[in-house]
Amino acid sequence: MTPTYTPAPPRPRTIGDLARGLSAVLALVGFVVGVPLLLAVIAPLRLPQAWPTWDAIGEALLRPDEGSLLLGLLAVIAWMGWAAFTASVVIEAVASVRHVSAPSLPLLIGAQRLASTLVTTAGLLLTTAAPVTGSSAGTPPVIASAPTSAEDNSSMTGTSKAMTGSYREVTEAGATMTDSSSDAPTASPLTTPSPAVQEEIGVGRAPNYPVITVERGDTLWSLAERHLSSGHRYTEIRDLNLGQPQPDGQTLTDSHWIYPGWHLRLPADAVNLPVVSAGNQASAGLPAAALTPYEVVPGDTLWDIAATHLGDGAQYPAVFDLNAGVPQDDGRALSDPDLIHPGWKLTLSALDLTADGQPLSAIEAPVLAAAPPTHASDRPLPLREQQRGPDGLPSPESVPPTEDEPSVPRGHTRERDGSESHSPSDDAEPASSVPQLVLGLTAFAAAGVIGELARRRRLQHRRRRTGERIPLPTPGTPTDEAERTLRTATTPLSIPQFKAALFNLATRAYGAERDLPRITTLHLSDTRLELHLADDDPEPLEPFTADGPRLWTATTATLADDVPLDDDPDRPEPYPALVTVGHTADATVIANLEAAGTLSVIGDPDAAHDTIRAIVTELATSDFTGRVGVVTGREFAALAATSDAARLHCVDTTALPAEHAERARSIAAVLGANGVDDTLQARSDRTATDTWLPVVYLDTSGHEGWRPPTPWSGSVLLTTRSLDGSWTLRAEADGSWTLRAEADGSATLEPAGTELTVSRLTAEDLARIADLLATAEAGSAPLSGLDAQSSDVDDSESAHALAAISAPDAPSRAGMGTGTELRINVLGPIEVLGLPTGARPLGKRSTELLVYLALRGRATGPELDDVLWHGRRVDNQTRNSLIYRTRQRVGAHNLPPVDADGHYHLGPDVTCDWNYFRRLAERGLATGTDEVQALREALELVRDRPLCGIAGSEYSWAEHDTQQIVAAIIDVAHILSRRLQTLGDSRGAILAATRGLLAEACSETLYDDAIGAAKALGDGEVAERLSVRLRATLEELDPEYA
Repeated sequence: MTPTYTPAPPRPRTIGDLARGLSAVLALVGFVVGVPLLLAVIAPLRLPQAWPTWDAIGEALLRPDEGSLLLGLLAVIAWMGWAAFTASVVIEAVASVRHVSAPSLPLLIGAQRLASTLVTTAGLLLTTAAPVTGSSAGTPPVIASAPTSAEDNSSMTGTSKAMTGSYREVTEAGATMTDSSSDAPTASPLTTPSPAVQEEIGVGRAPNYPVITVERGDTLWSLAERHLSSGHRYTEIRDLNLGQPQPDGQTLTDSHWIYPGWHLRLPADAVNLPVVSAGNQASAGLPAAALTPYEVVPGDTLWDIAATHLGDGAQYPAVFDLNAGVPQDDGRALSDPDLIHPGWKLTLSALDLTADGQPLSAIEAPVLAAAPPTHASDRPLPLREQQRGPDGLPSPESVPPTEDEPSVPRGHTRERDGSESHSPSDDAEPASSVPQLVLGLTAFAAAGVIGELARRRRLQHRRRRTGERIPLPTPGTPTDEAERTLRTATTPLSIPQFKAALFNLATRAYGAERDLPRITTLHLSDTRLELHLADDDPEPLEPFTADGPRLWTATTATLADDVPLDDDPDRPEPYPALVTVGHTADATVIANLEAAGTLSVIGDPDAAHDTIRAIVTELATSDFTGRVGVVTGREFAALAATSDAARLHCVDTTALPAEHAERARSIAAVLGANGVDDTLQARSDRTATDTWLPVVYLDTSGHEGWRPPTPWSGSVLLTTRSLDGSWTLRAEADGSWTLRAEADGSATLEPAGTELTVSRLTAEDLARIADLLATAEAGSAPLSGLDAQSSDVDDSESAHALAAISAPDAPSRAGMGTGTELRINVLGPIEVLGLPTGARPLGKRSTELLVYLALRGRATGPELDDVLWHGRRVDNQTRNSLIYRTRQRVGAHNLPPVDADGHYHLGPDVTCDWNYFRRLAERGLATGTDEVQALREALELVRDRPLCGIAGSEYSWAEHDTQQIVAAIIDVAHILSRRLQTLGDSRGAILAATRGLLAEACSETLYDDAIGAAKALGDGEVAERLSVRLRATLEELDPEYA
């Protein structure tokens, strides 16, 4: 990904800031409270006992004035001045709290400006200048690229986050598990580059910050709210502009006064920037003749555009800098060099090459970002001194938590100094804003299947025996290809984020004593979520805004940042029957089946049945739907055999009409007894809990006797029959929906009139998904030729583990080297360490290439095409360009040219922590005097769940590798824990087991080891904490667990 400028970290709050804030508070108190008290003493306003007559007024004006009239007039003016200023303070304070712009008061601009300044300055006592880049203030800056990260896409709300544990939350001490300890490198401050380096990188050149012009009424706070989404970030604008000369000759000072016509720099992540025309760019230093417009077409990347039109793909940073923040016709703006959309109009400059042909991007100013600390807690932490309580045993946090916070954002690599740097866009996947179907399913439905697979595989690890491996699809089979295809799905919001937004909506509605909004459909695009309502409701709940009487919207960025409200454990699933039905040109269409009551899928018969398969499969597998019950005929028997019976139940459909009629009567009676009209109102009032989850019936056989369910009645009917009069009780189906699917994949959803590309899952693909789920239901498989072992740790158990871990053909060097060679770490967040001095950061695909070769040893060109481009046909030039760029960054000795057999491989000096782990495990599992020490050293390499932090289409080939590594770590941790307990080292046994739980927090074997060791040590409190954590984990993963 292209390096971009990160916002300059704001300075920490100083004594001067506190003094100014305190002075502002005192001034406000003096003006608002002190002045009226003083006026009440020296100039009180006394109301007359009786209103004067006109004659009395005339007499008062004509008689000589002894001064009382003037004093009275001055008193009135003083009181009016106090009232005007106090009103301005109240308005500014309310606007600050609500994070909205304060309205302008006519004739009171001066008072309002003074009030705004004092309120903003007083806020220094309540707000801190926390760096928006996520680094702590005061950390020495390093030259690095601006990091961006994506969110994990899992289908499990809370259980998915238990897949790994943040290692820093588990252990924080720095001593090693062995008797020796290594010194952790410390972060060094940024040193002054040599003159040659300064000249090369352009030190001293002003960074390319966005610039806006101050307009009348603007304040630093309002500008921060408008462009940085938070008024509290006004300190960043202040710090960027203090002392900068302005057109009127003045400068911004600590008084924070700004004037119309001033030009202020904003941080690089500013939004809502004014359109930058060619004339504006020319005035900034580019002649108008040197500016060339270009319209983005599908498949374009900034690298391709720069290579085609500027003669050098490496010049994409100049294209990005020239167009960043410029609003496009669709309302979006270029903010990520990896993400451009068809139809965008970019401005290209013919001056982006210097006289000697060197790209300007090569001499841009460096990016100064806060360096992450490289303390011992940031390294793979040893086991000897994990975080402990007063008794010396692991504290509650020493057990892997159920929330996953990857230590390194995806797409990041670590340079030799440990600083994070983001990938350039020259090898990034071309982004597309057009939703795509994946195996006939929407991306959300595909992510749901993958999430269900992950849940089941974690449960398979629960009682997996040492040396066994959980079953996975055979590589190259249709089932394996189906899984890899499903893993390529990406969504604007992860399923947990989407569900959290709806749960928050339910909590806020209940807190405001409002009913849940009656949502009919939802449209999710790259940038926003639309809620389409059945009734007028122009007063939305935050963070949504009203774009019409029946349309609420919120940006995906806002929803992703909306913190889940966990203080409402009694809230229901607000919309349990949501299902995706397809996509429009730019958004996924989500239907609320409860709002339909009855959904008739008609049109082309094959297309209609394919759509029904897609809907049923999503309802039966995805956590997105809220685990509703689905009742179908025998056509879904294969899927039902691999599904939870409570979610998908196949029956003889002839009895379904009568069963539904009986259920409808029961639900209506319960709702009536509780005084509510329907199930949505029951959820809003949190009453009649047995009615909250609807049942979805499927009728494809045309049975008579159906009484079509009405909206929010507790039942939903999916049918392939038309509702145009063929049913005798058609009137009861008022409000029902129709989805007309055509043979070409187009469809229309009525009564909304939405035209879309409909989901279509063929019978063959349904069988592949059923087979895939079946593999995750089977028990673990022992290796060939090995007998079942006892529960005791003996030579037989070690032999099982040794046979499973043995790696005689390790693809890279066994040892971890001296620390100067290229090192690829996968036992946690992916790291590539030891890049040559001065090398540019690795791109995401370059990193994936190195990881693939480190794990698989070697690969042909077509194999790389398949894993890196997800089976898409690419030409040799594309692949060769990626390998060439990667070789430039890591060195030819680390990535040699293709060998005589046509294979790519890593150089002999490249190391990988997984290969080193296997060598240590082999030595430790064999008999010998250093077996315990070797196993300890192997576990010290484990930092988190293997390859954690990857998501979406990244590393779709790596599931087999991940599961193998997880199983190996559990085996080593189990054997080491039991051996240490045998040797009487119960504390070490607990630490070894909890280290293994980092890789898989669902391993009951490791929990048993840790609990047994705690009981042997006589610490019942630790044993109980571990038992509670195990129960919580299993309850989240397994609905049947009790």
